[in-house]
Amino acid sequence: MLDYIFYGGGTKQWTTLYHNGPLFSELYKPHKIPIIINGIEIILPELAEEYATMYARYLNTPYIENKRFNNNFWKDFKKVLPKNTYQIQSIKEIDFSLIHNYLIKKKESITKEEKQKLKEAQEKYEEPYKYCIIDGIKQNIGNYKVEPPCIFIGRGEHPKIGRIKARIMPEDVIINISKDAPIPKPNLDNHKWKKVIHNKEVIWLAAWKENITNKIKYIFTSLDSIFKSKSDEEKFNLARKLKKKITYIRDSYEQDLSHSNMKIKQLATALYFIDHLALRVGGGKSSKETVDTVGATTLKIENIKLLDDLIIKLDFLGKDVIRYCKKIKVSNVVYNNLQIFIADKDKKSLLFDLINATALNEYLISYMPNLTAKVWRTYNASYLFQKELDKIKIADNIASNEQINYLITMFNNANLSVGLLCNHQKKSLSKNNLSKYTDKIKKIKTSKKMSNKEMKTKIKLLKLKKKLYINTRTVSLDTSKNNYIDPRIIFSFIKKYNIPPEKIFSKKLINRFKWADDITDEHFRF
Repeated sequence: MLDYIFYGGGTKQWTTLYHNGPLFSELYKPHKIPIIINGIEIILPELAEEYATMYARYLNTPYIENKRFNNNFWKDFKKVLPKNTYQIQSIKEIDFSLIHNYLIKKKESITKEEKQKLKEAQEKYEEPYKYCIIDGIKQNIGNYKVEPPCIFIGRGEHPKIGRIKARIMPEDVIINISKDAPIPKPNLDNHKWKKVIHNKEVIWLAAWKENITNKIKYIFTSLDSIFKSKSDEEKFNLARKLKKKITYIRDSYEQDLSHSNMKIKQLATALYFIDHLALRVGGGKSSKETVDTVGATTLKIENIKLLDDLIIKLDFLGKDVIRYCKKIKVSNVVYNNLQIFIADKDKKSLLFDLINATALNEYLISYMPNLTAKVWRTYNASYLFQKELDKIKIADNIASNEQINYLITMFNNANLSVGLLCNHQKKSLSKNNLSKYTDKIKKIKTSKKMSNKEMKTKIKLLKLKKKLYINTRTVSLDTSKNNYIDPRIIFSFIKKYNIPPEKIFSKKLINRFKWADDITDEHFRF
């Protein structure tokens, strides 16, 4: 229970809180369509049929060829098959095609008009779950739905792909509301909440434990709520405060790199990684079921290689199982420290064996109250972004009607630098889209309607966009813009060049960062 109760700021966050609880998906309705084993049609029990139907949805997708996906699904699926009924050893022995065909026909049988009616009815039904009342003010809720049971996919090369995410019921969920608020009734009949609490020091509305990662899931207000706006502003102000102290802090921890106390030497080296490589602190797994992801304090000898010329190679799975694999040149003293830390250890040993996440967090706070690795990442991201934006100038050889497109392209290049620093990755985009830039350039070159100057302008811009596309095929630009770059830097850029905000921010982010827009002019500096 402690994990649930103390997830918050530790100070009073609200006076009154009313909401209708999370929205659960409908319970499964059996269709009695059989699977086929050895040519025999077999109708499954309800839970097994539900799992089989989940799997059937993935037929004719690349996941079906994924060995780990199949092995993990089989591990869960065989547990719900009737014992001693089917003597099969692999998912490959089961034919799910009848269920797959049933799902296709069911989807095709619904007309466009029927789909629209169902959509409208569902939206009306969901409306009361989309908002809460905080201190008398109506606020939108972000993730108001409890995810239905499904096959887990995850991000990156997730080792648990294919596992079954179990159905969450009201009995799994803790509700947080005012003492005087009416207790919301679950939208599933004859069920009740696990517990109802009244904790004013936390900002979540509901919480439960998820079976795949064994982590706590929370329902929060949406990104444009007063809670999120307040925490965003505090985070970026802390990062600006760090900027004022960064020289002193760097001088201090760089002295500690040569400290005679081995623990302090390790703390300083770990902080060097956070500062220069934008690593997270890291921490132990909460259970055997949680994927082993790595941060600074949990790096193992197998994750690091010392190469020539002060270059090191780091290779590990970070947050969301995103691979971090980079070669970096480090300072002489850091390289020497790493040689000491690695000596006489096997590959599974911790690189920093004398410290943990708690010790490193305390080391950070010793330099500045409330300083965390996330604040440091925010500082580095915002500082680098400001530095890159400062290099942007209005190009004389770009036509006035193309200046906005040019500035946005250069803005995205600056954002790319931050994405590379913070290792913000995404699924690789198709190389096929590259051809559209080449085709457009060819078309412009053969155009007889453009002046020579206009032609050069458009070709230059397309080449910049093509280069950006190549460089961002696996780099996410949204993560840094949403979470790590001070939005005041962006609004200052927008106002300096009269760029429509919607060209850079989504409508949701414009609302979320309204506080930044309201207090920022074109002269703002991070």
